[in-house]
Amino acid sequence: MKSFLTLLLLLALTNTVLAQKQKIEVKDEAVLLDGAKYALIEQDGCRIMDTQCVYYLKSLDGKRQVAVKQLEFVDPAEMSASHPDGRVLYLQYVFLASGTKAETPFPTTLHLRAIDVARKVAKGQLFANGTLNEQAVSDFVTTNGMPFADRQKELAGPKVIVIEK
Repeated sequence: MKSFLTLLLLLALTNTVLAQKQKIEVKDEAVLLDGAKYALIEQDGCRIMDTQCVYYLKSLDGKRQVAVKQLEFVDPAEMSASHPDGRVLYLQYVFLASGTKAETPFPTTLHLRAIDVARKVAKGQLFANGTLNEQAVSDFVTTNGMPFADRQKELAGPKVIVIEK
């Protein structure tokens, strides 16, 4: 009887998880969420050999709302035998109307793809009804913060101001 109840509970949990999972796709310049247009996406650079990579997320009316930049810095704490250069990759989200920013870890070990950005944006529910969801943006910024910029400031050390007579 216990094993039957355990199996029933497992099936219920599995169905709940599957029901919550959304299908995210990028076709042409559209981000699709469960087959419906969620937002538009435009890339600048972002090919395998490009050093600069920016994705612009746009509302369904074509207005740019968010710029997602691939950035990097060197952190000595990240250096190891398998990672001798200490290079840290991350994504910076710039909400264009307000200038507000947030950062997240880089999603892959290869190059940044539109689907990676689309997944992060959909998970954060940054768009609703084809426009930017301001409450979700506020939550995203508060939750993610600017940990990579803060680390870079920490590595740079305190600012020293020299005053001469």
